[in-house]
Amino acid sequence: MKTTLLYAKMQLFRVFRDPITVIVLFSIPLILLLVFGMFTGGNNDNISLRVAVVNDSQERFAGEFARQLEAVKVFQKPDEKLSLDQAKQKIKESDLDAVVVLPEAFGRLSEGKPTGKAEVIVNQASMSTGDIVMSVMNSVTEQTNNTITGSQPPISVERQSISGTSTRIFDNLYAMFTAMAIMMVGIFGVASTIPTDKKTGVLRRLRVTPFRTSQLVIGIVLAFLVVSVVAIALMTLLAFFGFDMKMQGSWLDFGIFVILGSLLMIAIGVMVGGWAKNTTQSDIYGQIIFITSLAFSGLWVPRALMPEWLQGITAYLPLTPLIEGIQRIVIEGASITSLGFQLAVIGSWIVVVFVISTKTFRWE
Repeated sequence: MKTTLLYAKMQLFRVFRDPITVIVLFSIPLILLLVFGMFTGGNNDNISLRVAVVNDSQERFAGEFARQLEAVKVFQKPDEKLSLDQAKQKIKESDLDAVVVLPEAFGRLSEGKPTGKAEVIVNQASMSTGDIVMSVMNSVTEQTNNTITGSQPPISVERQSISGTSTRIFDNLYAMFTAMAIMMVGIFGVASTIPTDKKTGVLRRLRVTPFRTSQLVIGIVLAFLVVSVVAIALMTLLAFFGFDMKMQGSWLDFGIFVILGSLLMIAIGVMVGGWAKNTTQSDIYGQIIFITSLAFSGLWVPRALMPEWLQGITAYLPLTPLIEGIQRIVIEGASITSLGFQLAVIGSWIVVVFVISTKTFRWE
């Protein structure tokens, strides 16, 4: 055990003496969290959309409705008054996010009540922006309809949050980028270290000693587990002091879960690095795993937008349960006992990957 700890200590010092490794493993996730956190302001309330209102109606109600739209905080109105053609051109040039058009008949009385249908025009390439605009418009029109009719509709839908649940965009970003940081430790840290030792002959010399494969693997795991904890701590400190994030769940549950996730990612790194003959192979294998995980685990495209059959498959990818588990603990306040599926997937991957690692490990 003493030999294993000494080897782990050597690996740990080696990581922190290499500035390039430190930059890759720590700086990139921190910078991404900082930049995207600043974009969102850490809160949904900071969303701002450039929206023009074109009122082609002469009806009094249309003027009142247009002023109501201009008072919406989310909508940032252009300084000059635009015609419909001018507004469409600005959308094409990306100077506007959307234009709300009140047609000529909008607000005309029918049976003593104003009627009409407003049109929302958005860029086809920015449908997510259109969804946000439509959500705001639906809220405004619902309030207006209630005022006109003087009564609430017989059936309605109300959105509520479970007690303790955060609705901030930043908290979801924290979960995603922290999971990515944990994966980077395994993919770009562990997976590149082992082939380097093969190239320099370190492993060849260790092989002729009583030092066993299991001791080498455990030493690497212990060293990079410390590196992973440091990465998680830095991400968490930035989230708390930079963006006022609140931990809804238990710190103990969070710690246990991220350590299990770290063990999985380190195991993947050991498997990749142990199988690869050189750093070129380990970089290629690692990039394939990393990019595939980012693409299908919800960092690039929300899994909710994927077909159901693909959602079912991607739920079993190593990175997916790690992101979901962190989200549920940090945002929903879930306990680790309620993360049965995520723990089962992570645990199964740990066993499978470690078995493969010990069977396929190459000393040269």
